[in-house]
Amino acid sequence: MKYETLKIVEEKETIFVTMNRPEKRNALSNLMKRELTDVAKEISQNDRCACVVLTGAGEVFSAGNDISEIDDIEKVSLTEARNLVRLGADMCEAWEKLRAMTIAVVNGAAIGGGTSLAVSCDFRILSPAAYFYAPEVELGLTFSWNTLPRLGDLIGPARTKLIGALCQKIDASKAMNWGLCEDVGEDPMSLARNLAVEILSKPRMAQQMVKESVNRHFQSPNTAYLEQDQILLSLVAGESRNLHHRKRRELAS
Repeated sequence: MKYETLKIVEEKETIFVTMNRPEKRNALSNLMKRELTDVAKEISQNDRCACVVLTGAGEVFSAGNDISEIDDIEKVSLTEARNLVRLGADMCEAWEKLRAMTIAVVNGAAIGGGTSLAVSCDFRILSPAAYFYAPEVELGLTFSWNTLPRLGDLIGPARTKLIGALCQKIDASKAMNWGLCEDVGEDPMSLARNLAVEILSKPRMAQQMVKESVNRHFQSPNTAYLEQDQILLSLVAGESRNLHHRKRRELAS
């Protein structure tokens, strides 16, 4: 399958997926969210694949949801709008459920949905310039895509609130200290390749069984669709739309 927004490279039992919109800071357009969902499902059917490495082209992992598409919600029916706002939740769920081990190489900023995608992977390796930032509350929205339960499992409730409710930026050093990543280095892709070699050295079926057991044990109830409905209602109400437009002007200036 060919992808417009992704670059796929297969090296034996490892597949490298690169979000390839560097001119848009790898913002998650509706098309990219669909393609990231599709590629995760496609890889799940690939019995040869034992490890997937996800990264972003250029100097940013992902700038998060493509806010230039917010206006699209006004142009479609409420049912279609509901399907659009659920794309991110579907994407994260598809990556979390991949049978192969997944490594997010966070080579720069991971903002909003970029953070959501990174914490849907099994492991995270950061460059020193990388950081996590969730500005949703500043936009009058909740941090969604079932990210809060995933963060809570990784770093606990208080630190999750610092990210999700107080919108604190978490740099690479703090992420390492908090257990939000497994390693930090100037060449995070090399570190990811080393981890992939370690993954490939273990019996695959037993490894996948451990992954499934761990995920099942820590998996919180999936509230992603309820969160997305809240976001949709906020956007329709208008307050969050005004905040989005203001944030877009700030980013453009």
